[in-house]
Amino acid sequence: MITLEKVRNGGFLVNDTLIIEAIVEERHVDISIEMLDSYFSSLEQYISKVKDVPVCCLRSPSHAPRCPTLDEVEDAKRSLKECLSDLFKLNLKDRLAEALSTLSRAEVGLSTSQASSVRAFWDRFGEFTSDFLSFEQDNSEFELQKLVKDQMFSKMKKCHEEHIEFKKLSKQIAEEEEECKRKMEELIERKEKLESDWEVLMAESQEAKSKYVEHEKKAKDAEEKKRVAEERTSRSTTAWSSLKSEFA
Repeated sequence: MITLEKVRNGGFLVNDTLIIEAIVEERHVDISIEMLDSYFSSLEQYISKVKDVPVCCLRSPSHAPRCPTLDEVEDAKRSLKECLSDLFKLNLKDRLAEALSTLSRAEVGLSTSQASSVRAFWDRFGEFTSDFLSFEQDNSEFELQKLVKDQMFSKMKKCHEEHIEFKKLSKQIAEEEEECKRKMEELIERKEKLESDWEVLMAESQEAKSKYVEHEKKAKDAEEKKRVAEERTSRSTTAWSSLKSEFA
């Protein structure tokens, strides 16, 4: 970290420009298909293991509604009954406190056990309500974490399903790659045969050229001999004709 004042006055600015040089190291990790397949196989085992584990749910504390009696605390008992008819909620705290306060001071209209329960709860009202509030918070957190866990489990399953598709695609690509290799090998063989035939053709061409040069010289010699023979034959023919005319 550096202050703006130090940047301005510490010699960092050149022509009102601050140049920051950063070096970033990029690392590549070669991941083979075998490594991917091994990971997703272990993921499949984990998904199966998690799927078979039952989810333990928290149970909400409940209270059985009290049976009302016909006395001067009937209203308080009715209010208390209404408060106890469902799980504890924060908006019922004041109403519940008022009903318990009234019943805790009542001398008639409550059985001994009812009076004992009311006093026991009223004496620790703050602690009990705090427990209920903590439960609501913890239960909400549990539901949230359960929701997130279910979402992550669904994502794991989806990733595994995509892995299966990727594996099939990888197999197809491998087969196509083998086919390409086979065709490449055939092309290499054809190329090698072509080059071999080409070399043979060049050798035959060189041999033909050499013989051509050799026979070209012989042909010239034979042509010269033929010319000389023709000249001699011409002289002989002329002499023959002359002789023939004399004795014809």
